[in-house]
Amino acid sequence: FEKYPELATFLVVGIGYWIGGFKFRGFGLGPVTGSLIVGVLVGYFFKVPVSSMAKSILFLLFLFSIGYSVGPKFFQAMKGDGLRWAAFATFICAVGLATAFGVAKFLNLDPGFAAGMLSGALTESPAIGTATEAIGALALPEAERARLVSHIAVADALCYLFGAFGVIVFCSEIGPRLLGIDLEAEAEKIEKDLGLDRSKPGIVSAWRPFEMRAYRLPADSRIAGRTVAEAEGMLP
Repeated sequence: FEKYPELATFLVVGIGYWIGGFKFRGFGLGPVTGSLIVGVLVGYFFKVPVSSMAKSILFLLFLFSIGYSVGPKFFQAMKGDGLRWAAFATFICAVGLATAFGVAKFLNLDPGFAAGMLSGALTESPAIGTATEAIGALALPEAERARLVSHIAVADALCYLFGAFGVIVFCSEIGPRLLGIDLEAEAEKIEKDLGLDRSKPGIVSAWRPFEMRAYRLPADSRIAGRTVAEAEGMLP
C-alpha cells in the first residue's frame, strides 16, 4: 500500500460499498459511511501516502458534482418557499457551528477533531476540505499540521454515523414526543390539506408486495395450452 496507494484506495471503496449495502430493518450505512470506516481502519494498520494533489482534485470534483446536481433545483426552489428554506438552512448552519464549537471547547478538542466532529455530525463532507485548507495555513510545524488533518477524518467517520442515524431517530421518535403529536395522524392531516384523498376511486398505494401480469395469447399460438416451463423450453 505504501508503494501503490491506489490499491488501498480501490480496496477501501470496494469494501466500503459492500458494507454500505447491508441493511438492518431498512437502514444501512451507505457507501460513504462504509468507505469512511474502512478507510480509518486501513489507515490505522497500514501507511498509505496520499498526495496533496489527489486530495485537492477529488475534493473539487466532489464539490462540482454536488453543485452540478443541486444547482438547477436550487434556483427553481427559490421561486416558491425558497426564502423560508434558505432561512432554515442558515439557522441549521449557525446552530450546528455553535454547538460544535461549544462541545469542542468543553471536551478540549484540537482543531482537527473539532472540524471532523462538525463535518460528521452535520454530514457535511465539504467541511473536511475547508478545515484541511484552514489547518494547512496555520503557522505550525509540518508534522503537527499533518496530525491535525488526520484527526479530521477520524472524527468525521465516527460522528457521521450519529449524524446520519441521529436525524432518523430524532424525527421519527424523539421529535414527535417533544411536540406531543401523533406522527401518523399528522401525516394524514397534511394529506387532507394537500387534497389527497385515498378513498377516491383509482387512488391506491404505489407499493405492492406482489406484482401480477396476465397475457392474452392468440388461439393459434405455438405456446397456447402449454405450461410456462414448456413454453420457455421451446426457445434455445
